[in-house]
Amino acid sequence: MKQNTETIYEVDTLKLLEPDKLELIPEDSGLLTLRYEGEEWHRVTLTRLVPFISGTRYISASYKNDREEWKEIGVIKDIDALSEQQRKTAEEFLDFKYYIPIITRIKKITDNRMGYLFLEAETTAGDKRIAVNDWWHNFRMIQNKMISVTDADGNRYIIPEISKMDKASIKRLQLFI
Repeated sequence: MKQNTETIYEVDTLKLLEPDKLELIPEDSGLLTLRYEGEEWHRVTLTRLVPFISGTRYISASYKNDREEWKEIGVIKDIDALSEQQRKTAEEFLDFKYYIPIITRIKKITDNRMGYLFLEAETTAGDKRIAVNDWWHNFRMIQNKMISVTDADGNRYIIPEISKMDKASIKRLQLFI
């Protein structure tokens, strides 16, 4: 019997990027250019690997290659270790990419019995009417204290600590968490 030795998948190894060798440059497109140890990548994006636990630690830097595939350059262990200007560039990019308003109060939840919930909520982005399709999958409990809400358009909202909300908001949420 002939054994198949062909490699099917390319497996990447974790490469931690050293903060003092890293340079991030904003591009007009909204993406970044990354320079590291004499190499340069364009159309770079930063991604939080553990977004709900830490906003500054374990940030993946990836780029699109000529075949339009995303390839990881490496991981920044903590952007707080970058120089002030580089940290600011990374934070601005991540704040834009991960713009997630915080739900501070739930005024009303309406179930239309056709798969949608409508939340009338106060958020850090103002009062919102949030339409949530398939609430069973789009209300995510994280670490038994936080809720991530994804609306019908793919926008995300977060409740960082349910226990810190007012009692009326908690009561309205209890049917759905």
